[in-house]
Amino acid sequence: MNAVAVMYVNSHLADLRAEAQRNRAASLAERRSLRERLSSGTASLKKIIGAESDPVVPQLKNYPYGG
Repeated sequence: MNAVAVMYVNSHLADLRAEAQRNRAASLAERRSLRERLSSGTASLKKIIGAESDPVVPQLKNYPYGG
């Protein structure tokens, strides 16, 4: 085979692999129920907002300038 044919075949195989990966990702998204998707979204939103983490601002106990 010549180099052009090898490049064409490799490009076609890459396209097929990408399509297969998209199909797998789509089928996984379809298998999740609405309840699972909502709970996952709520958990990620709480994580982003910081509802599950400790406060970022430290407590000012025994602070010399706090009147």
